[in-house]
Amino acid sequence: MSQPSMDSIAGSFAALKANFLPEKAANVDRTLQFDFSGREAGTWNMIVRNGTLEYAEGAAATPNATIGVDSDDWLKILRQELNPVTAFMGGKLKVTPASAAMDLMQFQNWFARP
Repeated sequence: MSQPSMDSIAGSFAALKANFLPEKAANVDRTLQFDFSGREAGTWNMIVRNGTLEYAEGAAATPNATIGVDSDDWLKILRQELNPVTAFMGGKLKVTPASAAMDLMQFQNWFARP
């Protein structure tokens, strides 16, 4: 079976789930909403809770953070073609509330690197 593709938003969520490291998120309880603009505009959500990860298309009922980003920029971040800190500092990646930006820095630790 081939790895899910990082060339689409749907594929990126499948790839994140395939590379999820449950032990790194054992004590995590976060609901993230992703508001994508651009080529693949839409809303997705991800729930990471006690070593599990679920995702779906659509808004989250009560997100801890909402991430606003162009879909192509998000895919570049996931493929390590765009630094997430640079994207955040340059306004390409917006996190609401702003205090959740530090929590989002842990996000990368929940997944294996390709």
